[in-house]
Amino acid sequence: MGERDPFGLTPSAWEAFAVEAGLPRYRGRQLFDAIHRRGVTDYAAMKELPAALRERLAAEMPLRLPEVVRRDASADGSVKFGLRLVDGALIEAVFMPGDETRSAANEFEDARAASHSRSEIRSSQSGSGATVPRFTICLSSQTGCAVDCAFCVTGRLGGGRNLTAGEILAQLRAVLVETRHGLDGMRVVFMGMGEPFLNPEGVIPALEILFELVSPRRVTVSTSGITPAVATFAALPQRPNLAVSLNAADPATRERLMPITKTYPLDGLLAAMRAWPLEPRRRILVEYVLIAGVNDREEDARRLVRLLRGLEVKVNVIPLNEDPTYLPEWKRPAEDVIDRFVARLAEAHVTVTVRRSKGPDASAACGQLKGRTVDPRKRTQTGR
Repeated sequence: MGERDPFGLTPSAWEAFAVEAGLPRYRGRQLFDAIHRRGVTDYAAMKELPAALRERLAAEMPLRLPEVVRRDASADGSVKFGLRLVDGALIEAVFMPGDETRSAANEFEDARAASHSRSEIRSSQSGSGATVPRFTICLSSQTGCAVDCAFCVTGRLGGGRNLTAGEILAQLRAVLVETRHGLDGMRVVFMGMGEPFLNPEGVIPALEILFELVSPRRVTVSTSGITPAVATFAALPQRPNLAVSLNAADPATRERLMPITKTYPLDGLLAAMRAWPLEPRRRILVEYVLIAGVNDREEDARRLVRLLRGLEVKVNVIPLNEDPTYLPEWKRPAEDVIDRFVARLAEAHVTVTVRRSKGPDASAACGQLKGRTVDPRKRTQTGR
């Protein structure tokens, strides 16, 4: 059976495995459904399979979840998990509840306009009409990030290797096991450690598996603007929601905040966004981290309006999540500055929300994830 990772096999790959093993093709689908739909993490529990096959799979293709080495709970109900992979690499994933008994608003809704009715959905699997609270799981796609955005702790700590599709899905399953959740109400965002568009080999097959479990409309992939990869993901038969971390409307400021702009200029990124296929009622999410004195002036808002003119977008303003250790030079804007910036966008009829990030007291909010405390580029740096 080779080096196949059972968490990373798509339905067609499982069916091909079954045929290669001399089994009926439907056995492959049974295995996929048991692992991903039912959440089985022990072949012995797959009673629909012959005992000999269960034993062979356990020996040759073990179901290994990452080890949970840290669990940081926030007062708002979010939980950040530190996960150790088989090779010892550390990543982080975040569970964010969406029901208002635990938090004011879903991570991706406007905190000032959240309502309990929007934070719940009807169960798709029960006929009882019961409501199921929404929740979001934020996944990592790499063990670090080489993009080096100036306002992001992950970037400050340097790059790492790509995660495989199996590691991405095992990460998701580990969080579901730890939080005792099923698939109902789940949304998935690739906004954790790493740049997903620098790892298409892992992320694209992971998306194919996810789309078997949840609607593509409930999966979002964020990019800092790796322009060639935007076209790669745009060509997929089923696409996730696209989120673009923009953070500035002029090239000079964006280069200061996001050095990747020198390699992939702003005008090319805008062209790639315009070429992204959008189904009805879907928009591109534009993420804009608001930093005091850097990109938070009313003129910055007006520039952003001009830059995005003609695009179907929703702007998600994210007041900076401060980190005095890793980001000592950056500060969060005052509330009145945030309000004025948002007001300028709203006046121009731009759909805009403010993200009141989940889990800042557990260092689980946007831009705060890290799997290590030492930048490998600076071996003499002391981790804290």
